[in-house]
Amino acid sequence: MIARVFLSVMLIFIGLSVKAEGSQWLTNMIAEQEGVVTHQREAPLNTKGKGFFSTHGLILFYGSQCPHCKQFAPILKQWVTRTNAELLPLSLDNQPLPEFPKYAPATTEWINAAFGGNAINYPALFVVNPKTKALYPVGFGSMTEAELNDRMNALIPKINAYELKGKLS
Repeated sequence: MIARVFLSVMLIFIGLSVKAEGSQWLTNMIAEQEGVVTHQREAPLNTKGKGFFSTHGLILFYGSQCPHCKQFAPILKQWVTRTNAELLPLSLDNQPLPEFPKYAPATTEWINAAFGGNAINYPALFVVNPKTKALYPVGFGSMTEAELNDRMNALIPKINAYELKGKLS
């Protein structure tokens, strides 16, 4: 019940229009919402095929001076590259991390959608489904690669089941 209320509140705050086009869906969604960020751009990390990350992406909230963010960034970068997931880094202080020179500012809209009025803890990693505008929390704070793998392996089937249940009702 609480999860449904939380997801409903997040969906209300997300005013994004999603027009997914190929493997650039997350990039296109952000460009439409916030305009093009004039910071250094890199080639997309994702050469997605079929699978979970062909329809979902990741959002990372971070602070450039946060030691936990600095510790987690290389782990996440390696994991994202290995899994072909698309990641949107959202900076709370408008500064990049070395691993993520391409970023967007963490706007009030993004923060409200993700944290729903609760305390902002970071680094914070979420799975996003741009079609339903749903955010699913993965974790808060730095994780090892094994912890990230375990969380994603547990979370992906639950997200798939939840979204499939939503389509049936």
